[in-house]
Amino acid sequence: MQFVYFTKSLPAFDVSDWIAWCLEYRIPGLDLAVRPGYPVTPDNVATILPKWAEMLAKEKLIIGLVTAPTDLNNPEDKRARTMFRACKAAGVAAIKIGYFGFSGGYPQEFAKAKAALSGFAELAKETGVKVLHHTHSGGYLGNNAAGQRLIFEGIDPHYLGSFLDTGHLALGGGPFAQEVELIKPWFSCLAIKDIEWFRDGSVWKNQVVPVGSGIVRWAEVGKALKKNSFDGTVSLHGEYAMEGPVNRGRAAALEKSKILNEIK
Repeated sequence: MQFVYFTKSLPAFDVSDWIAWCLEYRIPGLDLAVRPGYPVTPDNVATILPKWAEMLAKEKLIIGLVTAPTDLNNPEDKRARTMFRACKAAGVAAIKIGYFGFSGGYPQEFAKAKAALSGFAELAKETGVKVLHHTHSGGYLGNNAAGQRLIFEGIDPHYLGSFLDTGHLALGGGPFAQEVELIKPWFSCLAIKDIEWFRDGSVWKNQVVPVGSGIVRWAEVGKALKKNSFDGTVSLHGEYAMEGPVNRGRAAALEKSKILNEIK
């Protein structure tokens, strides 16, 4: 498995900051958010991404994948071709695209999402950069493995990959082993996230918490990964409140260790 850290939580970090942070906390690389408001954006990705990749590689660190803006869900979007070509130039193996919202009219929205994924798969075929779709709970198509499989079927797993999310699947999926079995041909990437429920007045809400603090059954996750000999990319998402990069680094190192211990 290849561990990376999702850069969403430290948007002010430049490449030199990430190099020092990864080396300090023994995180092999990055799941790089390429979004407005971050050092690498869809507007500058063609020039900046290869430079970042080269600087990281000098320290034996990687960019395991790029995470696009959440609204990048159309392969005809000019940002899509730019980002796929930039990843090819930088040697980045995969791009996590945005989401397909569901607001009713399932047959039409399903057909639109499937056509979009097929188009992204063509970009992947052209560039050698795999497209990843993430299981985000809530009002989205493909928010768990069963939903993903419906829109993935017929698309070559060489070009399209499933990005399973432990936290979101705890909210809207089945047992983790079942999720893996359902999407196994496409299973390429794993987001590490734990979730807790809390009551806000009369309303139940959920939030991301450090691994081991929430409802995810980590022993089941580890057992399924081991059974299926998972050897893909593991993204430590770290999307919880944490004061300062030092504490965040220590938490990431602990989470990496916990996942490795669970698959022994």
